Amino acid sequence: MLDNKPTRVCRTSTGVRPSLRSPHSSRRAVHRLAALGATVATAAGLLLAAPPAAHGLPSTPPPNPSDGQISAAQQHKDSLAAQVGALGGKIAQAQAELRALQGKRELAEQKVALAVSELRDARTAAVRARARVQQAERSVQQAHVRFVQYLQASYMDGGTDGTTGSLLTASNPTALLDESSLQRYQAENKLDAIGNLQRATVVKSNADAAARQAVQNIAAKAAAARRAKQAADDAVASQQAEEASLRATLASSQDALSRAQSTLAQLNHERAAYIAYKKEQARLARIAARRKARRIAARQAARREARQEARQQARERARHAHQGNGGGSQGHSHSRHHSGGGGGWPIAHGTGHWTAAEAATAVRRVRSTLGTPYAWAGGNSWGPTYGVCDPSNGAPNDCHVYGYDCSGLMMYGWGPYLSMPHYAASQYVMAGSYHPSMYNLRPGDLVFWSFNGAISGIHHVAMYVGGGRIIEAPYSGSYVRYASLWEYGAPFGATRPLT
Repeated sequence: MLDNKPTRVCRTSTGVRPSLRSPHSSRRAVHRLAALGATVATAAGLLLAAPPAAHGLPSTPPPNPSDGQISAAQQHKDSLAAQVGALGGKIAQAQAELRALQGKRELAEQKVALAVSELRDARTAAVRARARVQQAERSVQQAHVRFVQYLQASYMDGGTDGTTGSLLTASNPTALLDESSLQRYQAENKLDAIGNLQRATVVKSNADAAARQAVQNIAAKAAAARRAKQAADDAVASQQAEEASLRATLASSQDALSRAQSTLAQLNHERAAYIAYKKEQARLARIAARRKARRIAARQAARREARQEARQQARERARHAHQGNGGGSQGHSHSRHHSGGGGGWPIAHGTGHWTAAEAATAVRRVRSTLGTPYAWAGGNSWGPTYGVCDPSNGAPNDCHVYGYDCSGLMMYGWGPYLSMPHYAASQYVMAGSYHPSMYNLRPGDLVFWSFNGAISGIHHVAMYVGGGRIIEAPYSGSYVRYASLWEYGAPFGATRPLT
């Protein structure tokens, strides 16, 4: 930073008493006067020609990346950003497919559960069927016993079958009728025993076959359901592996994108630093040109003054000569003082109450808030506050968030020394009167961004903390963080508080 204190050169011309000894001594006095004026002018020129103190300006310019390098970095960053976006879309699609496959797996699980339940019911039915088979077997055995008993009884009676035999053996008509009834009963019971035996055998066979077939069918159904569930599980596992692979690729691409963004930010920073350096050089050149012009003007003024002194001495000699041959007229001397030329230099801003210690305190206070939530309209000189809920400003929930917004964070940083309005554009004007260039930033300076390149368009403020970095409260849903000075492109300007 240049020391722009005003340079003032004061020249005082010495009064010369005219010599009455000879015209030559008078001419020598005039020459001495002219020489004195030239010496004063030379000294003034040397003072004015002193180069300005370019504090902090390097002897060699900073690197200046080419437009091609910046364009290539921008294209690389854009390409990676597009790749990250595409991967994000693929992951979203993979997640949708995974949800569908998980639904299918859950359906397969339900089918397995149904098949297992049906198999359990079939086995229960088979147990009941076996019980019925056993009952049928007992019925067959009973029928068989009754049939055998019937045959034995018929054999033991030894009766003559048929109506003719009954007529021959009957003792009376009543006996004949009784014997006919007995024969009918015997015939009916024989048929009943045989029918019961046949029915019991059929029931046993049908029940046993039905139970076996039901268990076999349901078991086959359960096995098919398990195979379908295994296929669904395999499909889900395969989709999960594909999603994991996509996420790994996304993480790698995001890392590459972060590096590309850092490279682009570094190139933009170098370009901005180079532009600031050239502007500073141009400013110094303008200062040198003005000083050169002042030096030339000072020399011309010294020559005019010397000529004026010579004319004055000539007039005094003429007056003394007119009074007579060196007569006793009393000479006199006089002196005149001339305020120096060279003009004044503009006073540099930043010489108010600002100190490096106060700026360091402001930086420490802001650093202590790292990780604090962003709260729109939140924060003041004493610390964080609840924000304001305002959906139109992208802060629908910030009245429930305890933290800072961008200008509230700056109020807290400089709170011990400065009272500022909670408004970034007002802070640019009211925090201080010195607005350093991006090349001359110091820790603690406030840096501003404007959407229209004017104070009226200032929409964001952050604190510069050195090394090309800022601390900011960026937007609703985020936290106080470090960021690059060029995070949002070239800043609109900066203010050094307390200046």
